[in-house]
Amino acid sequence: MKFLKNYRFWLATLVLPFTVVTCMTIEDIIHPDDAQVDSEITIQVKLKFVSETDRQSKLAFGILAPKSWNIANNATLTLNTTAQYAPSQVTDEPMTVIPAAQLNPSTGTPWAASFQSRFGLLGNYGPMEWVVFESQTDFLVHDTADDGKQKEIDGVVTIKLTTGPDNMKVNMGYAYCGKTYGFTADEYPEDRDVVASKVLEVSGGAGPVVDFTTVSLISTTPQAFGYGDIFAINFVEETESTTTPLKGADKVYLWGKVVYDGGEEKVVDAIDAKTLMEKIGDGAWQRYIYPRDFFDLPAGAVITATYFHFSDESGSIVVRNNDDEDFMIVESAE
Repeated sequence: MKFLKNYRFWLATLVLPFTVVTCMTIEDIIHPDDAQVDSEITIQVKLKFVSETDRQSKLAFGILAPKSWNIANNATLTLNTTAQYAPSQVTDEPMTVIPAAQLNPSTGTPWAASFQSRFGLLGNYGPMEWVVFESQTDFLVHDTADDGKQKEIDGVVTIKLTTGPDNMKVNMGYAYCGKTYGFTADEYPEDRDVVASKVLEVSGGAGPVVDFTTVSLISTTPQAFGYGDIFAINFVEETESTTTPLKGADKVYLWGKVVYDGGEEKVVDAIDAKTLMEKIGDGAWQRYIYPRDFFDLPAGAVITATYFHFSDESGSIVVRNNDDEDFMIVESAE
């Protein structure tokens, strides 16, 4: 996975409170305390909803996770519930991914796309995806039972997935609704989304932390690339949390360093046409490079890392990351 080392902009741990005033709530999220790279981890999400005899539906449960984890094929979910109404009690019931051809009835779009549209990326700034699973059981879901008493169902979704090779900090997201009704107003009030997010940190890898929870001053086009590709380095002069010394600059230049062939290094630091970035919008700059050409490497050189920072025409105003190191960009593992 590509790594962009960014200025830090810390977000709230929770995007929304776990408990929402509706008949469906997320009560708690339990993450592992010491999640490791390339390892299976277990996450638990505690749910509560109330039942009624005339509202019957499977649960559609969505997870927002890094795309590189491929949780559609790399996660197992089981559901356990307790309830007064016996058919609403299940034990270790497997949940399965809703096929792409099935549409959310309230939006007419595939389930993953409907969750993406409704909930967004929950404060993440890296490649994320929603994957939506369904229960096997049709639960009775609504406000009150025929006798006028609320009949609560307590549930726990247990998620087992394998992390990727990168040290990572990410806002994991969780949401659910009745699959039969989707986001229809009667069963799912628009101002009461049942969604919550909690930061998950994964460590133990050899590289730096891939932090999806920070606003990035730099990015690449495309997001996924290899050192053998032509790709763009993008730079913005300011974000919501950070204004760089290059704000308002007439010209911006790209400084680069490459590490190759087991430790050899080359630097490009000229102020010339080769390093001049193109202004592509208000405060936004871009430079396409082909690494072997940009760094003038010998044929067959094997690149292991690249580093960049930005300067004005004089070279005296420089933007690096917040700990005075250059931004590190590593090719995508995809």
